[in-house]
Amino acid sequence: MQQMYQCPNCKGQVTFGMPSCPRCGQPFSWPTQQQPPPQYQQQYQPPPQYQQQFEGPPMQEAIQYAQTRGTQIATKYGLPPTSANRLAQIVSDGIRNKRGIPGLARDIRKEFPDISKSQSELIARTETAEVLSQASQDRMIAMGVDGKEWVCAPDSCGMCRANAAVGAIPANQMFPGGVTHPPQHEGCRCAVAPARLTERE
Repeated sequence: MQQMYQCPNCKGQVTFGMPSCPRCGQPFSWPTQQQPPPQYQQQYQPPPQYQQQFEGPPMQEAIQYAQTRGTQIATKYGLPPTSANRLAQIVSDGIRNKRGIPGLARDIRKEFPDISKSQSELIARTETAEVLSQASQDRMIAMGVDGKEWVCAPDSCGMCRANAAVGAIPANQMFPGGVTHPPQHEGCRCAVAPARLTERE
C-alpha cells in the first residue's frame, strides 16, 4: 500500500513521487533527504552520480516543454490557431509561477474570456499533467533509470487502474492505455514514477 502525504497547498492526499497534487495542481520537488516509502526504496535506486539530482519533476524542462505545446492545445480543445502561442505562454508561466490548477485556469479565462470555467480548468489540469509527466520521464531516461510505473490518483478511471496494474515497465514502453505517461485522458490526475528493472528477471 502506498504511503500517503499531504499537499501543503490544499491539504489533499498525495503519494511519494507525484509531480503535482492531483487536487490543486501544486508542483512538488521531493527533497533528497526525505526517505521514500519502502516500496519505492526497493524499486528504484538512482545511480550514485544522480542521487542528488533526482528530486521530482525538473521544473525548467517542464516550463520549456509547455512553451512548445500551443498548437496541440489549441487543436485539442477546438481553439483558433492564432491562440496557440498565447496558450503555450500562459501554461508555461503558470508552471513557472506555481499557480496551481485554479490559478492557471483563471489566467486562461482572463486571456480568453470565451472559454468557460470548466474548460479552462480542464485545460489547466490536463496540460500541467502532460508537461510535468513528460519532463519527469525525460529526466528518468537521461539519468539511466530503466523503468517506470503508473501512480493512480484516488479517483482514477478503469484505464488508469489498468495502467497501474502492470507494475513497473521499461522507461520507453507504452502503458496498456497507449500512452507513455499521464495524462491518459483529459482531466487525468495520475502521475508517473521511476522504477527499477535491472534486477527483474
